[in-house]
Amino acid sequence: MTETSIKTAARGPHLSRRSALLAGSAFALSLALSRRSALAASEVDAFKMQTVLGPIDGATVKKALAHEHMYVDFFGPNDPNYMNVDWDAALGTCVNRGLELVSLDINLIIEWTNIGVGRNVLLLRDVSRRTGLNIVSPTGIYKSLIPPSFAGLNADQIAQRFIDDLSKGVDETPIRSGFIKMATTEDGPTETDTMIHRAAAIAGRETGSTISLHSPHYAATKQVIATLQSEKFDFKRFVWGHAQPSKLDEHKEVASMGATVQYDAIGARSDPFFHGPTDDKSMLDRVEGMVKAGYDKQVLVSADASTFVNPQKWQYDRDSLYVHRYFEPQLTERLGAALSTQILRDNVIRAFRKPDKVA
Repeated sequence: MTETSIKTAARGPHLSRRSALLAGSAFALSLALSRRSALAASEVDAFKMQTVLGPIDGATVKKALAHEHMYVDFFGPNDPNYMNVDWDAALGTCVNRGLELVSLDINLIIEWTNIGVGRNVLLLRDVSRRTGLNIVSPTGIYKSLIPPSFAGLNADQIAQRFIDDLSKGVDETPIRSGFIKMATTEDGPTETDTMIHRAAAIAGRETGSTISLHSPHYAATKQVIATLQSEKFDFKRFVWGHAQPSKLDEHKEVASMGATVQYDAIGARSDPFFHGPTDDKSMLDRVEGMVKAGYDKQVLVSADASTFVNPQKWQYDRDSLYVHRYFEPQLTERLGAALSTQILRDNVIRAFRKPDKVA
């Protein structure tokens, strides 16, 4: 509603003075948020992203996805079937999806597959080269899935492995990780989980890297946060992923620490893993609640889809094309184009920008 239409409506016989004032306040809030969004866009354009092909400028990003997977392996690093796939088939499937994403002007994805669930930076590099899709890949270990090469290491030693991935390259390649991804067992972190979380906090503090957390439930998330606090980690570089099963007030509490809150499973028909909401209205309500609370720069959404899964029978119901094809128009209708762009593009760049302390 424009200022002129508000004034015209206020003169009508059926609109009270209070209604006119409320409409004017809503317009003023929308205008203020749009101005903040414009400032946010210019700010994030100056950030760098560490992709599998090297650093890029934020200004080059058209559209982004905050949490996706090209390849995931659910066997675990101590199973003989782990990473035992037809890699030509995996590459072809991932390239096809990459081309579909780029056709929608999505040229940046944050790929959350970390150590223990199939991280393969060479695959990601090939996909990026063949499609033009910029991919940011993590270091970090999923829950307690420690690979044989990490056996017997303590938190400080694991942290150094993470630091090397961020500052030198992964598995003796020049391909650097762009952030740290970790996860917690849903009922609360195990002793091994906590050691890995401490290692992530040390590495995140030393490199100025973002840490993202797979944790659907608030109680477990708070325990992880306590571990990060004990290592003096900066929560402005923290992303709470899979937050949607928890309550909005809990999201606001974590955001008040400076953290970013992420809603995943956008477009899924159901959530058999965590039993959280997936319908668009519930997700939109959560996003709007965060925006109204003043956390418009600290909210993300994504599908958390996996393009190629090993074993294939564990492929789950998600579609990485859904966010921009179907959710974005609804978000724009609800909050306006500027805020929609901020949430779907600018906040991704801000949250997952290149580690601050790595040259």
